[in-house]
Amino acid sequence: MAESDPNFCVTSAIRYDPSLLFSASPSSVGPEQFATCKADLDPRLFFLFPRHVSRLNAAHEYFWPDISKAKGQVVTPEALLTALYFAVGEPYKCWRLRTSVSKAGHIKVEANEVPPRSDLFSGLRDDTKPETSWVVYLDSERTPQTSITMFKTSNRDPYNAARERVLPPGLPLSARVEVLLFNEKDQVTEGSLTNVAFWRNGEWITPSSNVIGGLRGSVKAELLDRGLLREMKDDEALLRDSIQQGEKVLLLNGIQGVTCGYVRLGPYRD
Repeated sequence: MAESDPNFCVTSAIRYDPSLLFSASPSSVGPEQFATCKADLDPRLFFLFPRHVSRLNAAHEYFWPDISKAKGQVVTPEALLTALYFAVGEPYKCWRLRTSVSKAGHIKVEANEVPPRSDLFSGLRDDTKPETSWVVYLDSERTPQTSITMFKTSNRDPYNAARERVLPPGLPLSARVEVLLFNEKDQVTEGSLTNVAFWRNGEWITPSSNVIGGLRGSVKAELLDRGLLREMKDDEALLRDSIQQGEKVLLLNGIQGVTCGYVRLGPYRD
């Protein structure tokens, strides 16, 4: 795939959020404060920035090991921060920065404004409710596990296909709707937009990317290191038939942080 498609690249979605640094009054962040952060290449305005550096380098090394070996760290923190700061629009807003790294190591960033979130880990709270959360549907087919489902890349075909099977045409990605994917053994791997975790036996557990499948996400890695999640062992994998109507699912990605959804079995409905 990496060799056959000249436009193939490894990617990561990075959140710029002024509240990460200016929590008292993020909406008042002005050009001077932003310019100071930009001059210092301050990484704190970018959610889980060090994990994105690691993620991009790991993916690049997997697809192009000879280049990574020759260059060492293909994506340096300095180069990535420079590209991210250049892409940010109004500094008092929040931005989704879709970051792509080519085979040659060139960095490209596309910015889209996203809504502010007062708590990027809100899904872990006990007071979440179905009516204010995401709706989670089950995919109707299995998704084979390949390198494309291990590392985030420009090839989104498996994820787009899952959404097309389950959701109505034209439903925007901003809709609070997720689709659960399953591997060849009918084991839950991830969502079409997120990593996922389920509450089992008094703890949150998430599919092992190495053993069961699913992308190696930045938020997932953060929660694992904090001890807030545990990776499932192979014999703990959740089968499609074990997923219950109305059960809570943690949804994890680099833009939303930790949100939650509730399972709705059956076909899509408004």
